[in-house]
Formats: sequence, structure tokens, C-alpha cells
Amino acid sequence: MPIGVITTVLLLWVLLGDEIAAWLVDLLLLSIIFVIARTALLACALWAERADGELTRIDELTGLTNRRGFLEQAACLLTDVREPPMVPAGGGDPSPDTRRLRPCVALMVIDIDRFSEINSALGYEYGDRLLVAVSRRISAVRRPGDLIARISGDEFAVLLHGLEAERARQMVTDAAIDVQEALGAPFVLAGMRAPLEVKIGIALAPDHGSDIGALLGSASLALREAKKSHAGHRVYDTGLPRPSPARLRLRTELRTGLRNGQIELRYQPKVDLRTGRITGMEALVRWCHPVDGVRSPQLFLPDMETVGLMPALTAFVLRTALAECARWRAGGIALSVSVNVPASVIVDAAFVFEVRDALGKAAVPAAALCVEITEDSMMTRRDHAQRTLTRLRALGVRVSLDDYGSGYCSLAYLRDLPADELKLDRALLREVEWDAAAAEIIRSTIALAHALRLRIVAEGVETIRLWALLAAWGCDEVQGYFVARPMAGDQVLPWLRQWAGHTRLPQTAITLGVGAPVGDGYSCARRGSTVAAAVPARR
Repeated sequence: MPIGVITTVLLLWVLLGDEIAAWLVDLLLLSIIFVIARTALLACALWAERADGELTRIDELTGLTNRRGFLEQAACLLTDVREPPMVPAGGGDPSPDTRRLRPCVALMVIDIDRFSEINSALGYEYGDRLLVAVSRRISAVRRPGDLIARISGDEFAVLLHGLEAERARQMVTDAAIDVQEALGAPFVLAGMRAPLEVKIGIALAPDHGSDIGALLGSASLALREAKKSHAGHRVYDTGLPRPSPARLRLRTELRTGLRNGQIELRYQPKVDLRTGRITGMEALVRWCHPVDGVRSPQLFLPDMETVGLMPALTAFVLRTALAECARWRAGGIALSVSVNVPASVIVDAAFVFEVRDALGKAAVPAAALCVEITEDSMMTRRDHAQRTLTRLRALGVRVSLDDYGSGYCSLAYLRDLPADELKLDRALLREVEWDAAAAEIIRSTIALAHALRLRIVAEGVETIRLWALLAAWGCDEVQGYFVARPMAGDQVLPWLRQWAGHTRLPQTAITLGVGAPVGDGYSCARRGSTVAAAVPARR
């Protein structure tokens, strides 16, 4: 106890007497104890706050740094790369040695492909185990001192710092390959060997961003490109387009448009070449923007896919088209309707139940619906797409392979694909009327489709001559501006009555052999033959 306190206590004792002095001494001691206790509590609170701050920067599952901690530490590590290189005393550019020795930082963003399938098939417990195992393998191949973090559900980040600028690109590329190889060995989950694929986006500082926000943005864009590449990793390219404020505004408007009924359908007829009868309608989506007017799908569907609105859009198109089909049938016209389904939807097994529910609500037979898919649907997660298509056909729904010839679909896909129909892309038909090679490709494709028991439909038919050529080769159906432009649903029945009145039946004979050579004197049909086709009269 300090001497001053002791002196005070003794003086009180002498002046006030034993009883009062004892009471004051007790009060003084309590005050001292209170001050000591308060100081101790404050110290404990500060220690707990510091410990809690550390914990909030740690991922509870893997023990790695979490996103918050990663951003804070990365910001500190990036301080050096923001400093300009040393300029010689006399001015001029930095020397080559100065540029080479300037510190550089590289960022890898690692994404696990189809991680959600693990959770769906085995449960979240095994998904968590997989994430822990992945974090350990990444940690085992990183350089000492590099920062590794789990920045989202199935995304990890590795920050390599202190690199020489000239060697940084090669070093981070080598590190990405090491990570891919480390994660390439199968993981054992629930007694099964589960192979894993990862994609890695790479960005370098200061070239691709001098702060962590810009660097993460560049790495994310590179990751998007890596998912399209065979190598599975990609270094950011300054030529890659970045989302602009206008594009962000567009995506916001898309959500509003879908919610507020701005998305509308138009229907384009499909006609049987042998009879001239309209067999069905293809549903085509349009965006009726309140300011810009009608927008074609090429202008907004890619953004719909990017923001994850394709499932909602597909569900809307499916329900609307089937309801319209039911009205046509109630009007005495047994038409079918075709709906385009993107790859992101066709691989989802739940889509089969959605189709079944929509058919039931519309009260139309399953055969009245044709699902059109593109080649990329089969190139991406082919097994999942095939299972969905097989189940749809089991319901009675027809399947069409759309835009055939615009991609890289092999003949093996045609053999194995659970489909009923093949649609020739309009790009294949552009030179048919004057190019013998193009004509032979179309004729052979039609013959191949028939050999595989597939009906074949040609898109983009705009002239009577192309109509006749396709009829000569045995094409089953066509659609295009020669038949009709896309129309609103309530225009279909009146248009059908008009079509029936202007179509010349029975079939009109069109002689091709002598008068309609293709290319260098090559006739589309056998020379001198007559092609029978139901051709609409000029209107």
C-alpha cells in the first residue's frame, strides 16, 4: 500500500477515533478494490475483443483465413506494388534492373467445378469434408509465406507476393498447375472415389489492378474464361470486357422486366413440306422495353444467363406457350408448340417435374410440346442433359436438336442423342441456292437424319426456290419469313385461316432439273425430275 495512503489512515485514526476511522478505512479499501477490478475487467475486454477480431478473420470450417481477413492482409501486401518504380536522378525511365526487381503480387482464384452436386448427392457433411481436404491440399503446395484463404462457399484464393516482375507470370502459372495436379487425385467420400476438377483465374498486380478489389475483379474475369478453356487456368487479359454501369443497369432492368410482364412471346409457324399443313409454332421470346421498345433475344438472353434468370425465364415461356397452345386447340386447331431450353436448365433433373406440372395445368397432351436444345447443351454436362431428355421423352414430350451445324456437334451425338427432330441452322442454308458443295452438305444431312429416324426442319427459309430445293431433298418441315414472320399468340388462329385460303392444294409441281441448277451446273434434284411440293401462292 502506498505511504500516502498509510499516512492518511493513521491521521484519520487519531483524529476521528477508532470506530469512525475503521469505517472510513473500509470505504477506502473498497474503492481501491473497485478500481483494481475495473482495470482488470477493461483489460479482459480488450483481450477478448482482440481475440474475437482474430476469430472473425478465420474460416471456422477449414481454419484458413476467411474473406474478411484475406482482404485486410492482401491490402497490406499490395502496398509495395503501388509504389512507383525508382526514377534515375537525372530523370528518364526506370532502368531495366529497377523494373525487374520491382515487387509483384499474383492472385489465384480457385473454383471447384460442380461442388453443389456433392452436397446434393451425399449431403452437406461430405461437402464440408471435401472443402477441408481441398484446403489441406492447396496448403501443401503453396510457397511458404503465401496467403491462402477460403473466400466463398467453394472458392479459394492464394496470394503470391514478393515475386520478380519478369518471372511472376510463369511462377503463378506453375503454381496453378501444381494446385490442379494436387486436387486432381480423387478424394474418398462415403467410400467412393470422387474425382474433382477445378478452374483457376489468375491476375497480376500492378498490371491487372493495384488494389485487392480490382485484382479480385480481374481474377474473376479470368476464372470465367478458364471455365471455357481446356487448360482449366487462365491469366487475365486486359482485352476481356469488364461489366460496365450500363450493363449492370441492363441486368437490373431484366429482373424488373421479367417480374412486371415486359417479356412477351411471338410464335413462328412450322409447315410440312409435303402437305403445306401448319404443324406447330415455335415460341420466341421478346422484351418489350418501356423506353427502347421491342428488343430481340440476342440483345438480352446472354445477360439473362449471366445473372441466373434463365430458369425463371424458361419456366415463364413454358407456362405461357402451353397456355396459348391450349387456346389454339380449344379453337379447333391441334397445333404443337416448341420451347427453347438452355443448357443451364436442361441439365437440371427438376426440369422434368416442371414440364409435367405445366402440361397438367394447361391440360394439353405431352406430344403437343417440343423441347428444343442447342448443341452446347450436349457438350456441357452431357450425361445430365441426356438423362433429362430421356425422361422428357418418356413423358411423351418431343425433343429437337436446334441450330444444327452452327457448332461442333459430332455424328456420335446424333447417334446417341434421345431426340426426335433435327433443325438445320439458317447459316447452313445461305449459299445452298448457288453453291454445289453447300447443297450437297444439306442433301446429305437430310439423308443422314432420316437414316437415324429423325425428322428434319430447316430454319430461315425465305424464298420459293429454297422451299422447292428442300422439298426435293426430302426435308420434312420448314420455317422462315417465306412462311410467316413471328406473330403474337392471338394472331395465330386468324393467320391460319388466311394460310389455308392462300395455299394451293393439291401439290404444285415445280420443275427444277433444267431450270434451276446449283453451283457449276449441278442440279439439286436429279436432272429432269419434277419435285412435288405444297407451295403457298404469292400473297
